[in-house]
Amino acid sequence: MSFNGEPWHPVNNPIDIGFLPDAANAKLNEQAGRARDNIKRIQDDPNLLKDAFLSTVPTTLFVLLPLFALLLKVAYLFKKRLYMEHLIVALHSHSFLCGALLAVLLLDAAAGWTEALPWLSNPIGWLEIALIAWMPLYLLLMQKRVYRQGWFMTLLKYGVLGTCYLVLVSFGATISLLVSLVNV
Repeated sequence: MSFNGEPWHPVNNPIDIGFLPDAANAKLNEQAGRARDNIKRIQDDPNLLKDAFLSTVPTTLFVLLPLFALLLKVAYLFKKRLYMEHLIVALHSHSFLCGALLAVLLLDAAAGWTEALPWLSNPIGWLEIALIAWMPLYLLLMQKRVYRQGWFMTLLKYGVLGTCYLVLVSFGATISLLVSLVNV
């Protein structure tokens, strides 16, 4: 790890963010030290990071849920729907995606177990691809049905919301990964 173009060191080259109080900078340096030590442990056992990251995913999705509902509220501002209605749509979307991703992971594991039987593993692979393709299509159809707009506006809002949510998920995943790196 390096800061200011030099390797991080708690004394010689600590993290020092000017607008933060000394206690916050000290906490950041403590976390950086833990991350540095954990990187060595992760190199020996990469599953540590995977397990720590997967343990932060539910919390990340829980935090992103109301943010996605807020995005829906902004996108459908003139529909005169309550925030709670958008929150229910967001909860439904997240639930569907979590269930579908679980099914994809189970199908992937089943394809691995049946590798020696191509008559069984090939259809499982096709089913996995079909499920992956169905996820965005289902979300588009759900958005069209719930908000009852024309195809052009639905597709436009679907694209904008999807892009914004992808940025939020990427940001959330990055934060989760950093938290996992410190808490391994």
